[in-house]
Amino acid sequence: MAKKNKTAFVCGDCGAEYPRWAGQCGACGAWNTIKEMRLAAAKDAVRAVGYAGSRSEVKLLSDVSLSDAERIATGIAELDRVLGGGVVKGSVVLIGGAPGAGKSTLLLQAIAAIASQDITVLYVSGEESLQQIAERAHRLQLPVNNIMMLAETSVQRICEVLDELNPQVLVIDSIQVMHTEDVESAPGSVSQVR
Repeated sequence: MAKKNKTAFVCGDCGAEYPRWAGQCGACGAWNTIKEMRLAAAKDAVRAVGYAGSRSEVKLLSDVSLSDAERIATGIAELDRVLGGGVVKGSVVLIGGAPGAGKSTLLLQAIAAIASQDITVLYVSGEESLQQIAERAHRLQLPVNNIMMLAETSVQRICEVLDELNPQVLVIDSIQVMHTEDVESAPGSVSQVR
């Protein structure tokens, strides 16, 4: 039996969800911002795996190992300190800050150090051209031989590349410009980012 795609009605301004369409969003008061969104049917293979690709089991808290999780050092001492020793495998780290604060430069430096450890990395840029990033790496004298780059904003295309390359570390710069065809609202909207 074919699985049916479900739909939800989501405000493009604030992200509030409704069981059916309405003219005005009850949460933010905006008019004509509620759009139907198709939710992809869940795949059985995805349900079978949990955090970091492993199936979870119920355990007593006293039986949980206190040994450190496996981490990937970024090569930037202060960033590694903030992350508790590096990036935990299977985790998501969100770097935020004002425009021009140096987020992209920090990520480029970190991913260059990670790639120099023979860890496969992919840097997806949605805001800058690959040439701009290459120029910055050259100015910073970073080793760039093992860094895979992709200039893309389509989530579907990025997922295709991920399936093909299967990198160990992925950087998306930045998440607010990414978009999926399954959501009709503009890139950067709450619905798209969610």
